[in-house]
Amino acid sequence: MTVRGNLPAQTTTFIGRRAVLAETGALLGRARLVTLAGTGGVGKTRVALEIGRAVARAEVFQHGVWVVPLGDLEEPALLARAVAAELRIVDNSPDAGLGRLVESLYDKHLMLVLDNCEHLLEPVRHLVHHLLRDCEGLTILTTSREPLGVYGEHVLRVPPMDDDAVELFLERAAADGSPVPALDGLPLSIELAAAWPAEVREQLTGDATLEQVLEWSARHCTDEERQLWAALSVFPADFDEAAAEAVAGGKVLEPLSALVRKSIVVATTSPATQRTRYRLLTTVARFGARQLTDADELLRRHALHYSAFVDEATRSWFSPDEALWMARLREEWPNVRAAIWHALKTPDLAEAGAVMAMNVQRTRFTTFTGMLGQARDLLAAAREVITTPPLRTSLLAHSAYLAQVQGDMAAALPLMNEARALPRRPVTDIHLVIVEATHLFFVEGSPDCVPLYAHVVELCRQYASPGDAYITELMHAMASCFLLDAEAAEKATTGLLRLAESDWSQAWGRWHQPLYELLHGDPAQVHPLAVESLRIQLTLGDTWGPAFNLWLLACACAELGAYDRAARLLGALRTQERISRISFANMSPFHKLLERTDRAVRRALGDDYPVITTLGADLRYEQAMAFALEPVPDSERRPAKPALPGGLTRQEFTIAGLVAEGLTSKQIGARLFISPRTADRHVVNIRVKLGLPNRMSLAAWHRSATGT
Repeated sequence: MTVRGNLPAQTTTFIGRRAVLAETGALLGRARLVTLAGTGGVGKTRVALEIGRAVARAEVFQHGVWVVPLGDLEEPALLARAVAAELRIVDNSPDAGLGRLVESLYDKHLMLVLDNCEHLLEPVRHLVHHLLRDCEGLTILTTSREPLGVYGEHVLRVPPMDDDAVELFLERAAADGSPVPALDGLPLSIELAAAWPAEVREQLTGDATLEQVLEWSARHCTDEERQLWAALSVFPADFDEAAAEAVAGGKVLEPLSALVRKSIVVATTSPATQRTRYRLLTTVARFGARQLTDADELLRRHALHYSAFVDEATRSWFSPDEALWMARLREEWPNVRAAIWHALKTPDLAEAGAVMAMNVQRTRFTTFTGMLGQARDLLAAAREVITTPPLRTSLLAHSAYLAQVQGDMAAALPLMNEARALPRRPVTDIHLVIVEATHLFFVEGSPDCVPLYAHVVELCRQYASPGDAYITELMHAMASCFLLDAEAAEKATTGLLRLAESDWSQAWGRWHQPLYELLHGDPAQVHPLAVESLRIQLTLGDTWGPAFNLWLLACACAELGAYDRAARLLGALRTQERISRISFANMSPFHKLLERTDRAVRRALGDDYPVITTLGADLRYEQAMAFALEPVPDSERRPAKPALPGGLTRQEFTIAGLVAEGLTSKQIGARLFISPRTADRHVVNIRVKLGLPNRMSLAAWHRSATGT
């Protein structure tokens, strides 16, 4: 968590409420839990945000002020995950409980604002109790129509506005000389009334309640505007014009603009697309929902619209527009998540919901943003309702693969075995064969996985998206590097680099280059190449890839003899594994190399090893990344080994020696596990490099070079 808060930009001036602000500020100075309670529309959220801005300006909290809107959250079990997502906490845990949240916040000093808690009182009570107990630097401000009832809670009733109501009305309304209506001092009522012309406001008489103001506003809307108001209430979060049209079933720009002018809908600008997005305040949305005559049909349209959106993202993310798609997925995530849950609960939409759950993961969005826990929740829910193949086969395979790439083989194996027992088709084989290949790769370390990955690549080209094909090419190249000879590894690595079409894929292509050098080439080239890959990942905000680069950099530093640096990176890697829920220990090829690195570092550092690795483990994420990006000073490297005669590589010098022993190309191939043709080509290349005419002269050269 490197950002210092997520307070929304202030779009209108904040009027009055000086006494409430002062009292709330005073309470926060001596209490760790304050609840702003009051009726709907009284301005609890605005007060909380204004307090948050004041606290942020004063830099009271080292790690900032974070706002979590809960009005759109319908699934109580997702509360901890929703809070983690708003705080940009990596939450890849299969457990949806509080563990990951506490782990991330226990040493932080921040203020957490939980807004609109009234429909989730019991889960919020549980969450707040445990966070305050386990996270000593945490202060929580909540807004709710009623108190939480948690020990240590200080409740402040937010009253209606008094004299400030006139100031707010005059600020929001045109200065037309019309009388200021009595509106119970509720800011939302005032905002709604002020948006109307004076001749309309004159009809609002008496001491109107918020409900009466909402009813009055609805009466003065056109039929089209009222219908749209009701339809928009199904959105759990903000939305764009296209989504509004999909739900309403037609063009909406004119009535939507009218609702914005009447303060019924709030308009903002998307930082991702720079286009207008819209939202309804919670109280306004609840009033609109009560006017619905057919909510099921509107929710169906909402689910189908976001199904199409996710489908397009799945086809489009592997492209130069990838950063835009990631940003769009993030801002639409509350809508996408709600659409999936609704679809899975609706029998004739359940299959569409299951496909959405898989497609979200195919975009790599949840991997990239550190929300694999939510992806696993959605896939588990889909498996509960989809009981027959071929869709169940794909769901099981998707779930297994997600567990595999985290090193969670205990969860992956039963899912894979169940999928294997079901009937197979080419489309399901895309998902199932990659799981079987990954089991051979990560668990058994068998080169038999390589042709399976190649088969999936061909299936992807026929039945899937370019992004799916690239992911499989990446696994194929990785397996080739770990499990095959240098020639096959070089071919796979070069092919992967050619396929990169986006910054994300270029980062992985550049990660693969140093992997090849570490296993088959020049270890001295590994560190700068891995740093280049890591730099791209950090620029993109990728939360997944950096762990793989820390692994690579630790191995590279050990090869260079920079053992102190390698130990710090090993410590940082262990912390990153815990945060990302990646277990290299359960990925056999990675684990073997990591073990070799760890042994070398332990031998070199002796008793200093645990101290130095602990220093690395204690680095904050941003500190660990800054350290990883540093070049390795020459003073930390061990002296370079003398260059081999003739400038040959280790493998080339070995082959020259085998020629000197009188071995044929076929015999050399058998000795080095390469094909006779490859061995012969190496011999020719060595002769060309040394300027020698034949094998006999090469044998003589080697004997002279070694003094034999």
